[in-house]
Amino acid sequence: MDQPKLKIFSDFDGTITLYDTWIEMGERFINEKEKWADVIKSFEEQKIGARECFLKECDLIENFDLDEFNRIIDSQRLDPMFLQFVEFCNVRNMPLMILSEGMDYYIKRILDNNSLDIPFYANKIVFSGDKKSIGLEFPNADSDCTKCGTSKRNILMNNTADDEISVFIGDGFSDACVVNYADIVFAKKSLASYCWKNNITYHEYQTFGDIKKKLERILESKKLKHRDAAKNKRREVFLRG
Repeated sequence: MDQPKLKIFSDFDGTITLYDTWIEMGERFINEKEKWADVIKSFEEQKIGARECFLKECDLIENFDLDEFNRIIDSQRLDPMFLQFVEFCNVRNMPLMILSEGMDYYIKRILDNNSLDIPFYANKIVFSGDKKSIGLEFPNADSDCTKCGTSKRNILMNNTADDEISVFIGDGFSDACVVNYADIVFAKKSLASYCWKNNITYHEYQTFGDIKKKLERILESKKLKHRDAAKNKRREVFLRG
């Protein structure tokens, strides 16, 4: 009997990239830093969802300059082992998909800068006609959930068949929902803390090199199986319709 197939899903900012592009953009174009800090704190304390957080941040942006934004984007560096990890996924025939609460414009530009063709889901930046201000759209939101801009949970579930094992890789608050539904979780920073506090089985990592080594061991063990708690969570969603 063949082993179940692994499907890999990864966060982008702070996971694939070393830093958060949206945060670096805010540091450049948001002058009212105390108001910005209050918005981020409200999000981290779950008083507001990601969509409201992003829209409030947009309202704080002043003197936006597209050329400067592009320079910020082009300065972003990837996890030093990510390209090797992409090759590992290709060789093992494990589909890789990016699920991000970040923005489509800079994700595509960073992927293009690194000659990467990886499917991704993200929020959408809408530039004004003169390119001097931005707005946001949320094409991947869940109509029944006001918290997430991009419903990572829905995308992971809709792209994983019953006989496939989902792997999620992340680092932060925007990943807290989806890890409840993934079979194998790799976490660091605040996401690792969340998993520990909520009794979610996870593997801690520093780089994609750590993830590659762990997945190699998992594949060699030939003991791939669904995580029971995640399987039950997914079943609950489907039963609710």
